[in-house]
Amino acid sequence: MHRLSYKFLLTLTVIASLAGLITLIPSAGATYPSVLGYKSFCTFTPAATFYCFFIAGISCFIRSTFIKDQSGTKSERLNRHSPAFIPLTLVLILAIGATIWFTNVKAEYPDTSSSASIMEETK
Repeated sequence: MHRLSYKFLLTLTVIASLAGLITLIPSAGATYPSVLGYKSFCTFTPAATFYCFFIAGISCFIRSTFIKDQSGTKSERLNRHSPAFIPLTLVLILAIGATIWFTNVKAEYPDTSSSASIMEETK
């Protein structure tokens, strides 16, 4: 069971890390530029990047704390690995900050395709 959990979490870590990197790839087909100023594969970049890295970090933390390290009780292992919460917290703060930045910047863009815009235009 531990081996299966370890493999699952390792796979999740790799997929989330790759997804975070993919969000940064430039793409001419994007509908509009990201807040970083270029059209990227994911227009929610850099927030999506940080969220992907956060997921990768959490899965890595769980894997190393509760599956790989088997010495001591769960609370002892959690305490021993607690310094890892510092970078995880920083990545989450960056993700939330990037989300706020995205929301503020994209609020300036007119909504040209939703039914709310169509309803407003017909009035």
